[in-house]
Amino acid sequence: MTRLAQAGPRRARILAIATVAGALAALTVFGGTAASSTRRAQLTTVTVDTLPIANGLPLDLGIKQGFFAAQGIEIKKNVLQSGNDIVLALANHNGEIGYLGYVPMMIARTQGIPIQLVSASEVEGTNEADNWQNIMVKGSSSIRSAADLAGKTIAVNALKGVGEVMIKAALKKLGVDPNSPKLLALGFGTMRTALNNGQVDAFWAPEPFVSQGLNLDGDRIVMAPGPVLGKYWPIGGYGALDSWVSQNPQLAKSFRDAINESLAYAQSHPDEVRALLPPGTQNVRLPIWSTVVDRDKLTQLAKYAKEFGVISTLPNFTQLVPSTVKTGVVKKKKKK
Repeated sequence: MTRLAQAGPRRARILAIATVAGALAALTVFGGTAASSTRRAQLTTVTVDTLPIANGLPLDLGIKQGFFAAQGIEIKKNVLQSGNDIVLALANHNGEIGYLGYVPMMIARTQGIPIQLVSASEVEGTNEADNWQNIMVKGSSSIRSAADLAGKTIAVNALKGVGEVMIKAALKKLGVDPNSPKLLALGFGTMRTALNNGQVDAFWAPEPFVSQGLNLDGDRIVMAPGPVLGKYWPIGGYGALDSWVSQNPQLAKSFRDAINESLAYAQSHPDEVRALLPPGTQNVRLPIWSTVVDRDKLTQLAKYAKEFGVISTLPNFTQLVPSTVKTGVVKKKKKK
């Protein structure tokens, strides 16, 4: 055998070794990108139907902080205008999880759309000064108290929703006929214009619309329904269909863990929440975010909803608020 022929197998082995070495070198150089791509590929997409209000910003903050990615979740947001819209979207499988008020959840549950709470979200404050969801009137309005709302038109984002129940319950508690105002359904983004042009006499809205009305239009707060009913009144959370939760128990738990971490982080890092707001709205009143549900207050909210004809029967709370969701008395934590 010639020397050249003998060299053939050796060259083949050298070439194979070089190829492997090159591949290892490439893996070393690009390993981060490859691993990152692999991690992204392994994330499970969860579509969350949400609202265009400051309350939902812990979701965005949690995405930014990587809390969801750490749980193997990639969030796809779908922004709607009301909790009722979100209930319909979930019922039609246009989204897996929805951020919505407890009243729409109760409506859904009692009308055969089996939505259950996956995680709590926020509560209201203790008085007009610290509350983030109020009834607003023009600065020049003759409406000076809750009693003056009788016979007036109030904009809410949806009829038979959170706003209607809370406004009527608060008016009744203050000795005002709860059915005396007329409620008009408008999107949050159009309420200020409707107030300014006289289409409505008042509007009920959360932040950033409260601060926009106060600072840009010279509006006044005439009533804070939540604090009238009680301190830290429960407002909303994240819900999903029973069928989705039963089919995706680990994913539901992972989402709950991530959103709970996001809520706690948002509550203790208000400046980072404000940084996500549009320019000029960073000084809004922020909600009080909490991972627990006050079951007693939630039961009272359901009774109000039934009293004012929003639901015909009380929901099954064992089904609405499963044991996987923390319950207890909400207390405001000190912010850093």
